[in-house]
Amino acid sequence: MKRVLYFVFQEVHTRPPCVTEICMLKDSGIDVAVLTTGCSEPIRKLFRDKGIHCHTFQLAKHKNLLLQKAKNFLNYRKVLHRFFKTYWTDESVLWVGTEQTIIKTWPFLRQIHPVILNALEFYEGDWYQKNMKKIAPRVDVLTACEPHRAQYMVDWWNLDRMPYILPNKPYEHPRKRYMEGSTSELRNAISAIQGKKTIMYQGSIVADRDLGLLAKALKQADSEYYLVLSGSAEEGSIEKLQALYDRTLYLGNLPAPAHLELTSHADICVAYYKDNCINNRYCAPNKIYEYAGCGVPMLCNNIPGLTETVGKAGAAECVDFRNADEIIQAIEKIDANYESYSHASTVFYDQTDNAETIQKIVEDAFARTKRKKR
Repeated sequence: MKRVLYFVFQEVHTRPPCVTEICMLKDSGIDVAVLTTGCSEPIRKLFRDKGIHCHTFQLAKHKNLLLQKAKNFLNYRKVLHRFFKTYWTDESVLWVGTEQTIIKTWPFLRQIHPVILNALEFYEGDWYQKNMKKIAPRVDVLTACEPHRAQYMVDWWNLDRMPYILPNKPYEHPRKRYMEGSTSELRNAISAIQGKKTIMYQGSIVADRDLGLLAKALKQADSEYYLVLSGSAEEGSIEKLQALYDRTLYLGNLPAPAHLELTSHADICVAYYKDNCINNRYCAPNKIYEYAGCGVPMLCNNIPGLTETVGKAGAAECVDFRNADEIIQAIEKIDANYESYSHASTVFYDQTDNAETIQKIVEDAFARTKRKKR
């Protein structure tokens, strides 16, 4: 039987594209074995129900970073040897879930073929670029989650062909509006916003996604909308936003994928990335698919990763967040044409299908196992 050995040396549930790929591989009739540093119980159950083998191991932690690196280096070799010994066959290919994973493990993997690599990001830093220029041309199949990033990869890493494009659409989505809430935490969060007009942001609340611009615009307009936030937050970030706009509500860091039950109650959802680097400018957020799956219109800033996706689809208004008037006019436009934006959001979600691309990737990779045998 054809088998993919998939590993990611981060917690797999924190990498939605990896979860999607693993499940879609299994759906296509391929046996899958996963090696990761952690897996949440909902994702572990999903894998178990599908018959996906999932193994976890812990990374070493030590006050002395050199000792920590040395321990993990030895641990990688031991864990990988055991994993390959258990699952590798002549009909196997290796799929590495992130660049960080392959950079850390390249000394052990460079003799293995074929290798599929996800390039989920495109950072401009020297350490990242030095490693990827060395590794990316030597893997057999490369994927990217956004076409502009893929072109940068070709140019910066001297690739001889374009990576396959796999947008960050989640594997599962409830596709419902106004869900009841499956836990007391979610029911309390939903109760806190019922009867209110809401502009919702879900994700990391950090300096790189400056929601203060939105809060100031809502304050300036004396808006009736509440700014609703959920996700992990840097220390003091919530208080700063609440000081800017008193109709700011923080509902905690709700676990995925159950957080979509809260998403289903949003009137408008927010996607914002600073226009300060390639990775942000050509962002590929899974959030736009999470929002679109609920049919929620979006308010976004005007960077290509958003204007050329949900903006082009008519599912979002993409504006300069430094201009308060543009923000308020965009909200008013969505209000006036709400059903049109909502419908376009649903269509955007439905038109993205990664299954065909996954099939092409595995056919490409497994064809290389046959060439190697000859």
